[in-house]
Amino acid sequence: MRQLPLPLSWSFSKDVKDFIVSDCNRYAFGWLEKWPLRIHSQIVCLVGEAGAGKTHLAHIWAEKMEATWFGNVDICYDTISNEFEQISNKFFVLDDADEVKDELLLFYLFNTIKSSNSYLLLTAKNYPNTWNLGLEDIRSRLSTVDVVQIHKPNDTAMSLIISKMLFQRGLIASDEVITFIANRIERSYASIAYWVNRIDTSLIDRNHKLSIHSVKSLF
Repeated sequence: MRQLPLPLSWSFSKDVKDFIVSDCNRYAFGWLEKWPLRIHSQIVCLVGEAGAGKTHLAHIWAEKMEATWFGNVDICYDTISNEFEQISNKFFVLDDADEVKDELLLFYLFNTIKSSNSYLLLTAKNYPNTWNLGLEDIRSRLSTVDVVQIHKPNDTAMSLIISKMLFQRGLIASDEVITFIANRIERSYASIAYWVNRIDTSLIDRNHKLSIHSVKSLF
């Protein structure tokens, strides 16, 4: 199975109205709507495959809570420890946490969040207990965090996501065309994004509804 690159030319939306809620992410969406006001965990890890909408959902939560965002995988302990001294709020996001190379940073974040009665949302492609970490102390701490998962898309979610992503690009497709596309691509968010991008950038005539004929040659 070949690796599909995520399209980078399409601008990333952080708006809640552009987040596609379906069976595969409804639980995660509802969970973060209630956290931390009605759910009292301090550290939560949002897990899902590439392209699942973790960063989008984390941005929605961050905007609501006015959270401080850490999204650079190259950040280190010295950078964050200095910044924490200047931050007065209690809500934080660390995007792509499973790609952070500085284990001391993760250790510091965990302890600081716990001791300061703050809240930290992590995003990752894998469960924290599977991360390749050398420090036993941080492995044991991360194994205690709550995990909220965005699941792989089912048939209904595939069709819904394809339809809405096409619509966001100004493309209208019938249910027949949506089903045709969904049945021919890998069941993953990365695949949906790749093929919607390919259809979008390959079209010559954008003034008509998509037809099976207009997309068939791409497969």
